[in-house]
Amino acid sequence: MSDGRILLKNGTVVTLDPELGDISGGDVLINDGRIEQVGQEINAPGAEVVRADGMIVMPGLIDTHLHMWQHPLRGLGQHVWGFPDYSAHVFNLRERYGPQEMHDATYTCGLDALNNGTTTVLDFCHNVLTEEHAEGSLRAHRETGQRVLFAYGMLGRDDRLVEERPSRLAHVTRLAGELNTDKTNLVRLGLALTTLTYASIEDVRAEVEHARGLGLQMTIHQNVHAEVFRLHEAGLLSGDLLPVHSNNLTDAEIGLLASCGCAISFTAEGEHSDGHSMSVIGRADRAGVLPTLGVDAPSFTDPDMFAQLRATYNIMRATESQWERQEGRWPVRRYEGSPYVTSRRVLEYATVNAAKAIGLGDDLGTLTPGKQADIVMLNSGLFGIASGDPAYHILHYSTARDIDSVLVAGRFRKRAGRLLDVDFDKLAATAVGLRSRIIGDA
Repeated sequence: MSDGRILLKNGTVVTLDPELGDISGGDVLINDGRIEQVGQEINAPGAEVVRADGMIVMPGLIDTHLHMWQHPLRGLGQHVWGFPDYSAHVFNLRERYGPQEMHDATYTCGLDALNNGTTTVLDFCHNVLTEEHAEGSLRAHRETGQRVLFAYGMLGRDDRLVEERPSRLAHVTRLAGELNTDKTNLVRLGLALTTLTYASIEDVRAEVEHARGLGLQMTIHQNVHAEVFRLHEAGLLSGDLLPVHSNNLTDAEIGLLASCGCAISFTAEGEHSDGHSMSVIGRADRAGVLPTLGVDAPSFTDPDMFAQLRATYNIMRATESQWERQEGRWPVRRYEGSPYVTSRRVLEYATVNAAKAIGLGDDLGTLTPGKQADIVMLNSGLFGIASGDPAYHILHYSTARDIDSVLVAGRFRKRAGRLLDVDFDKLAATAVGLRSRIIGDA
């Protein structure tokens, strides 16, 4: 009989801990939801032994920007071109959601992302039309077993934003008392601020001050030129605020973010396909701003962080080579500092950096003893692990289909290629019925 401990045995352990490094033929011992020991030939009598032969054992992936309520809208965003088109054909459907639709959409999205190796997600929920909408999403999060920072959206119905703000913040206070006082909760509360495109700086200030009074992590869409300057001038920039997208940042604005310890969430696949400038990822990284990655909207992007990792690497590589050509350094040749982007660096965007960005750097992001056991076990396939850095294999030779197992807080949520504790017939029926109710004849 197992004593409650789990020993992952004989895998290629990619710890992302600079002191531990990668361990060939490595073991990971899990006890009470946390990593107890990492090394070779760990002796743990009484522990359940799970073979990891031929597998990569790595930290779970962290998505720092996902609109989970859009899961039933999958595909609708593929034909849009620009924000007005998106607003007309996708975002307008938000009014068709009630609390049950929010629950079902969040539940199906959470399981989809878990199945793809995302152990932690920042759910940027900008469809909180009522308190019950938020409660519906939170109920789903409690059911999936995924680790979640639920960023309560302050964007409601546009004609009632100002008058509803006090009651919304009161609801945030109540939820924070329920969720954030117990550190064992997998679901925590954060705040998704009103976008400056739709609100005054004083409106945003009121939200920021309320969130900081409660100790909440915050995130904000940053799409319009000079918004970071406006936040800086108002004294609102700090490391507890995670801007998203930020493709139009000047070097000076990047410097402001770096000086206050901010990270940025990039949704490279969606941003690139929508025509945004992609140079900011590399510029921000070089300046000391922590890059992190998100899927963004399931209406046009699959909730698959492995796809985001590869897209980000390739986009950054292309941007860097374009810069070399513009500077007359062609054909490209290696020199100190070029190329800047590496596979391991990008992998850290969705693990180490992301954990820090959502306030969980001490608990997540690396396979370090004492941290939470949020782990992905990745099959290497018929031909084994690629040569060189194991990060090469993770980014360039694997997909979400290769995931054997996913653990969150030391509990298997997927094992031997199959999600656990899920009624698949019911899940499929929920997804079909939800899509019918929301999309209808749209």
